Formats: sequence, C-alpha cells, structure tokens
Amino acid sequence: MKKLFSVLLVLILVSCSSNDNSDLQINDESQSQEIVFENGLGKEPSEYVANWNKLISEISSDNDTLFYFSIDPEKVQWTSIDREVLYYQFGFNENTDSIFVLNLLVTNGVVEGVEFFAPVANDDVTSQRMRLFFLIIIAMSDDSLDKDERDSVLTKVGLYEEVENLNQIGGGVTLNGIQYVIEPVIGNGRLLGLNFYSTRSK
Repeated sequence: MKKLFSVLLVLILVSCSSNDNSDLQINDESQSQEIVFENGLGKEPSEYVANWNKLISEISSDNDTLFYFSIDPEKVQWTSIDREVLYYQFGFNENTDSIFVLNLLVTNGVVEGVEFFAPVANDDVTSQRMRLFFLIIIAMSDDSLDKDERDSVLTKVGLYEEVENLNQIGGGVTLNGIQYVIEPVIGNGRLLGLNFYSTRSK
C-alpha cells in the first residue's frame, strides 16, 4: 500500500536539515559543542521562562531569532482563575497560519509539564521552527540529554515514521522520568498541526 503521508512528513521534517534559505541563525559553535542551560520542569513558571530565554541566548546571537523564540514574561497569561495553565504565543505578529502555542501546566506552583501546538505549513521556515521548538522543549524537560539524545526523542515518539493514515502520526515514550507524546491535529481530513506534550511522570 502506498505511504500516503510520508511525503507530508518529509516536507515537514526533512526540510529542517537545510538552513540555506532559513531566517533562523544559530551559533556555529552551538552545533559542535554542548550548550549550558538548566531544565524548566519542576521549577516555578518565572524560572521556567528565564531558563528558556537563557537557552535561546545560548543557541543564537541573531536578533531576529532571539526575538522570535524568546518568551516575553509580560505576555505570559493564565488561562483561568485556578492558575493551572499559563499560555504563550510565538509568531503572533507574523502570519496567523504559523502561530506556535505553548501551555505551561502548573501544579502547586511548579511547572509539571508543557503542551505545545505547532502548525503544519508548506514552507521551510515554519518546518524548521517547529523542529527547533520541539528540541528546545526536550532540552527544557531534561538537561541531562546531549544533542543526539534530544534528537532521538523525536525518533522515539514516531515523528519520522512513514504512515498510511493521519491518525497514525506520532506516539509516546518515557525517558528519565519524562513522558513525551506527539499527536496529530486533524481537521476536515487534513493535518493542521502537531501537539507535543512533555510531562514529568507520576
């Protein structure tokens, strides 16, 4: 049977390997050596945000990249009065088709997990941003993983697998006490985006 959706996944993910036409500017040295940062799970929301921004500053010195991927603490908002979910949007000032959404799941004042929505688009920049966001979230979940181990998480959740049905996209894995899950967001028979979850195992 034909692999109907392998081309779509290749478009989304394999294009991430080429930065020739990308507006993402990553430090050359960050590709060859490990960067210094701390994870965010188990920390207070303000510390999670600070650690996220520190990580971004470690991987890039380009102003546009720093602006896009950093979290503005003033724009992080609670979704309800129970103060259990903090909400933040990346790319709000750009094309509305490429808005990325981060939810911080807070229990007893600490971040226990994240939910991240990444839109699917037919352009290299959005695809590269999606992959980088996923890798940032993995790093923020477990700072003991090296570069190859972070990338292997995406393989283990089935992100690179060829599928015959949209509902087969993604999967889950638990590593070092952190559960990672990727699920498709489907509307009218087409893939609209991917939800990426990272939570501390109970």
